[in-house]
Amino acid sequence: MAKFRFKQVLDAIASIPRRTVQLARLLIPRAYALAILGVLCWLTFMAIRYLYVSLVTPATAPPQITQLPTRLDAALLETGRAEWQALAATEMPRTPPSHYHRIDGWITPDHFNDCTRSGCHSALPHTRNKAARAFLNMHATSIHCGVCHMQGDERPRPLVWYDLTDGKTTDPPAILGAYGMIQSADAGKRWAEPTAADQKTLVGLLRTAAKQARAVPALNTLADHFAAVSPGSPMFQTLLSEARDTLPRHFRGEYGAKLAVKNPATGNPILGHPNTDQAVRSYFAQKDRADEQTRKRLLESVHPLRRKEALSCSDCHRTQDALVNFAGVGFPQARIDALVAPIVVKMIDHLREGSPAFTMPEFIAPKSPTTQNIDN
Repeated sequence: MAKFRFKQVLDAIASIPRRTVQLARLLIPRAYALAILGVLCWLTFMAIRYLYVSLVTPATAPPQITQLPTRLDAALLETGRAEWQALAATEMPRTPPSHYHRIDGWITPDHFNDCTRSGCHSALPHTRNKAARAFLNMHATSIHCGVCHMQGDERPRPLVWYDLTDGKTTDPPAILGAYGMIQSADAGKRWAEPTAADQKTLVGLLRTAAKQARAVPALNTLADHFAAVSPGSPMFQTLLSEARDTLPRHFRGEYGAKLAVKNPATGNPILGHPNTDQAVRSYFAQKDRADEQTRKRLLESVHPLRRKEALSCSDCHRTQDALVNFAGVGFPQARIDALVAPIVVKMIDHLREGSPAFTMPEFIAPKSPTTQNIDN
């Protein structure tokens, strides 16, 4: 009897592989069919979903691709040009600091200006005068606040360029060097028969200028075009003519550097009122509940070097006894001629003073007591 049971056990064990194969032959086709059915159901769902989404609720392209920024504020400055593909696809994008006027290109954020880094002022701080604020904010993109608002009447004022990536003293922007090359007094003679060395220098300056302005596409493209043609070819002369018109569009906010008052003891830029950290903290702690007299006292402690009145345009933009020696800080003569042109300077001074900025012919705008200033 025991022998018979032992034989049954052996037979059962021996049948396991056979039964396993039989079970596999039974389950695998069913599992395969079930998997095919699942894939078909998933594909059907995705196809219907695609048709619904594309026909009923079509997706829109991201604003970084389809839109240009309409107002340049502190938050937008931090995004950078590269995050807006529409800017890269536009030959000459325009980014307005305000609605009144626009400036070409992008503006490099300044993380070393203590006036804005403290949280007291915005990157584009001039807002009161609607007519002149865009011109004033344009200056804020290339010169430190202290140039106009800190004490000191030396003529010329001691100024120095500082790099916006590290806050340290730097050379004049490369784009000024490039513009000086093509617009200098001897430019006609040099570019009548340009050499390969001239070409290499100009291309290098343009590439550096593009890098300093955070990879401006137009400057990189211009550099590529100059590098691709022979310096003695007619196309090179065409590019020179184009550069004379193009480069001035990148003078505002794209230097990658700013002018600041120079500390005579160290030669470094003065990027904020000295020893005012505690005063700034006290101001923020009390400003919301302080009375007018206390608030005024707090502001005076925050701005120990502040001028009573900011400099006017004509203090610097003039040919004689100017506060800024433009040639001394690296501006080429062609740019200096534009900076000291009296017409624009007088117009902006009139705007700031509330005087009429433009005079319209009487047959267009007859004089009357109710005539309004044309300021926007």
